[in-house]
Amino acid sequence: MSDSKVLLTGATGFLGRHIIASLTERNAKVVALVRRRSEWNRQDWTAPYPTVDLIEGGITGSEGWTGDRRLLGTTGIIHTAAIVRHSRRSPEDIYETNVEGTLRMVRLAAKLGARLVFVSTAGTVACFRSPAQRADEDADYVDRVVRDWPYYDSKVKAERAARALATQLGVQLTIIRPPILLGPGDHRFRSTSYVLKFLRKKFPFVIEGGMSFIDVRDAAPAIVAALDHPAARPVYHLDGENVTVPEFFELCRQVSGVAAPARVMPYGTAHALAKTVESAAHLLGKHSPLPDPVVIEMGSHYWGIKSRYSGPELGYQPRPGRQTLADTVAWLRANHPALQGKGV
Repeated sequence: MSDSKVLLTGATGFLGRHIIASLTERNAKVVALVRRRSEWNRQDWTAPYPTVDLIEGGITGSEGWTGDRRLLGTTGIIHTAAIVRHSRRSPEDIYETNVEGTLRMVRLAAKLGARLVFVSTAGTVACFRSPAQRADEDADYVDRVVRDWPYYDSKVKAERAARALATQLGVQLTIIRPPILLGPGDHRFRSTSYVLKFLRKKFPFVIEGGMSFIDVRDAAPAIVAALDHPAARPVYHLDGENVTVPEFFELCRQVSGVAAPARVMPYGTAHALAKTVESAAHLLGKHSPLPDPVVIEMGSHYWGIKSRYSGPELGYQPRPGRQTLADTVAWLRANHPALQGKGV
């Protein structure tokens, strides 16, 4: 990959910063798509990357930036930009960004003659009622399960539409499906929000269900390797820790010393309570203190994935989940204002 030019969307995000580090280690020339240059400049973590070329623009709206001469010679695109919001309220921007934005990246790849790696989510195929089930790269979409959850539904639609358009335009497309990303460096405190809320003791209850997570430091080099692989497959899964929700918070307790939520509430009770409180908060123009009903619905499912190819072909080797959680907790305690000096 030395001296190749790669366009990265979602460059200022949690995964984006780690992909930039991985690309830089491989001596690739990085062109980062950013909404605003000022957003990049005010982040401390961007200082070690003075050679990253910044193009202002977005994957929706005006496409004027796609004619920027700095894109000439681009050999690969890594597309990570997305809206991750788990709610049924006003989902239009979710579909516009996650579906239409992805199709624009396919068209741009065709225009540039570049390969495209699209980072989707394991939730397009891995969502079950049983903790024993696992989805590999050949699994069918779980569209009937996730159709009422705009984020996951948009990702299913994006994958299908992107594959069809890439085939039509002759674009080499690889889809990467990671589960939840944890680890250090989540400067927006979004992907690690479950751990953050746990440390701040913001979980009044939990429900029976599952979670799957990996370390962002393991995901980023595997994604870059998919772009560089001479015969990359259409799909790769990045599998890691598949645990139940109570097991996840027990691991959090072990690495942090903070007590795990003691109350496991039945799904029906939790869902009804979340809907009632959300409706009341909406009428008052406030935010509900409880999770969105969509989050409760999702949390009652299991998200097990596995891979037959990412290890031998991408060099993907996930570290133990306990280590990832310990490093996540340490980073949050050192960097989140609400956790500093409070002994949590």
